[in-house]
Amino acid sequence: MNRRFTHLLATGWLAFTTGCAGSYSLIRPKSINTYTPSASTGPVALDYQFDALRLTHRNKKYVKKENKMGYRVVAVRVTNNWDREVNFTRDLNLLYGERPVGIVPSAIAAHDLRQGVAIYLLYVLLNVQVGGTTDPRTGNTVGGTFLPTGPFIAGGNMLVASGGNTNLRKEFAAYDLTNRIIKPGETVYGILSLRETAVAPLRLEPRAGTVQPGLPAPAPAGAMPGTAPR
Repeated sequence: MNRRFTHLLATGWLAFTTGCAGSYSLIRPKSINTYTPSASTGPVALDYQFDALRLTHRNKKYVKKENKMGYRVVAVRVTNNWDREVNFTRDLNLLYGERPVGIVPSAIAAHDLRQGVAIYLLYVLLNVQVGGTTDPRTGNTVGGTFLPTGPFIAGGNMLVASGGNTNLRKEFAAYDLTNRIIKPGETVYGILSLRETAVAPLRLEPRAGTVQPGLPAPAPAGAMPGTAPR
C-alpha cells in the first residue's frame, strides 16, 4: 500500500478516536431559571436542577465522563427560612428519594470528571507533507514541503483541555456547600456531585437533634430545669 496513503489513514484514525479537546462552559447556578422545587421538610427550602453539565452543549467531554464515572451533577438553590444560622453539612440531611445520599467533595469530583490532557500528545504525529512526487517503486515521497503541524495541534488541544479542567475545578470549589453557613433568610447556590446513576427527587430535612425554629436551645449539661446557666 502507498506509504503516503497509509500515513493519512493512520492520522485520520487517530483524529477520529481521540477527538478534539473540549472547553468547559460554566454552569452558573445563579442564572438557572428551571429549578424544580423539592418537598423538603422543615423551613430550609431546596430547589434543584439535574443534568447541570448538559445545560450547555459545550460540555460534551465532561458529560461523557459524568456518564462513565456514574455521577449526577446537580445545581441547587437553598433558602434558609429559619430564625437561626444553618450549617448545610452539620444541620441538614440530603435525601435522594427516601434515602440519605452522600455528596462527593468538589475536589474529588473535579478530579474524576476531568478530561485527559496527555492523550493529545498523540497529535504530534499529525504532520503534513505538501507537494512532491511519489516513487512508484518504493512508495516514498520525493520533494515537497514538510509542515510540522502536529506539535501545534497537540499543544492547542492540551491547552484547551487543561484550561477546561481548571475552570471546572474552580467552579465546583466556588459552589461547594460543605459546611456552608446559611444565615436566616439567605439564599445560596451550590453544585452537588452525587455518585448516582438513576434520577430521584431530592429534598432536605433537619438532622436529628437540630434546634427547631422558635424553640429554645437545649440547656447545658448539669443545668437545672427552669434555671438560667451562669
